[in-house]
Amino acid sequence: MSVLLLKSRWKINPFTILAVVVLVCSFMIFSGPVCAEPIKIGFVSIMSGRVAMLGEEGAKGAQLAIDEINAKGGVIGRKFKLLTRDSTGKIEEAVRIARDYVVRDKVDFIMDGSSSRESFAVKEVSRDLKKLTMITASETTANTADPKIWTPYSFRTARVAIHDSIVGGFFAGKVSREFGLKKWYSISPDYAYGHDNTTLFFEYLKKNYPDFKIVGQQWPKIFEPDYTAHITKILKDKPDAVYSCLWGGDITAFMEQASLYGLFKRMKFFGINIADPLVLGALKKGVPAGMYTGGRYNPTIPETPANRAFGEKFKKKYGTYPSNWSWQSYTAVLFLEAAVKKAGTTDNEKVIKALEGLTIKAPCAQPPRETVTMRAKDHQMIYYTIGWAKTTSNPPYVTDRTYMPWNEILKEEAAYLKKKGWL
Repeated sequence: MSVLLLKSRWKINPFTILAVVVLVCSFMIFSGPVCAEPIKIGFVSIMSGRVAMLGEEGAKGAQLAIDEINAKGGVIGRKFKLLTRDSTGKIEEAVRIARDYVVRDKVDFIMDGSSSRESFAVKEVSRDLKKLTMITASETTANTADPKIWTPYSFRTARVAIHDSIVGGFFAGKVSREFGLKKWYSISPDYAYGHDNTTLFFEYLKKNYPDFKIVGQQWPKIFEPDYTAHITKILKDKPDAVYSCLWGGDITAFMEQASLYGLFKRMKFFGINIADPLVLGALKKGVPAGMYTGGRYNPTIPETPANRAFGEKFKKKYGTYPSNWSWQSYTAVLFLEAAVKKAGTTDNEKVIKALEGLTIKAPCAQPPRETVTMRAKDHQMIYYTIGWAKTTSNPPYVTDRTYMPWNEILKEEAAYLKKKGWL
């Protein structure tokens, strides 16, 4: 009886509850972003199978940046939130996830950590739904450079094949002159990125060392389970040097198998994607010394306090050093934070304007710079670190780092884009 009387006496009007909530949230605007909706980023990538490190490491880099920003109170009174889903490397699945993020989850931005195969399709989702997308893994030059497929809604913090190939080709030319490397081979994945990167590498090798010829090329499928036939064919043809842009679990598997055949002892090997600590650390028989590798993320590439600090923060949180994809996703979030702050909103059209030409501090900047810039004309990040080095058997696995000034890279890139009719 007393309980019933209590309920009757203290019956609460629902309009009273609503009024209290409104008052509390209004008050909290001045004391913190407690009631504000988070800024949602939908991350799509491959997060399973042999190249799961692509998505896993990219998501970790994004989350590290988000944690740092949120610890400072977020931006414009809101905190970031990362949603992650696995495309399993299937184009149709990547498209479905990207659409679901926008239509169902109402994300503010998409982060595309896919390989180029899926990325070109996600790009069309971005265009169709007018949703700002940060490309953090696809490196095929056309993704931002080709005006026929360009969209104002796509931005890229991933490195790009033309930049890597300019630096790599000139570096390989220097080594070729030193050792007389006249017969060259290649083994790269059989899709857009593999063909784009390899073709450009040889184009710039020829520009710096015309006295060479390509004696053979191998194009294994992405996620190839067995490279034996490719390796034995290379050994049979006896080139002086081999170039590869295999990546992730694929380059690890190839190197493990090639080591069994002594390939790295018989010829010079150049691999743009080798220097990543996760790739090298996954080699069960150790890292072959004397290979030449492009400067993906490495604690000493660049050897700066900012890069060292980033690596150590990542290792403290996750137990390993980051990968190149971690680096690039981390930088993408930093760009979004700065652009949202500049625009004062998450409205995509206004954030796009804020991103164009935006310069921020980032650990991936190439010394002596401490900053990278989102180029306005094509939405491609520039001034990130590109270096080549020789491998050693012990951490950090690289030595004798070589860089190319960005004014020279941009000059060569402009000539290439003009020749393609893209400038």
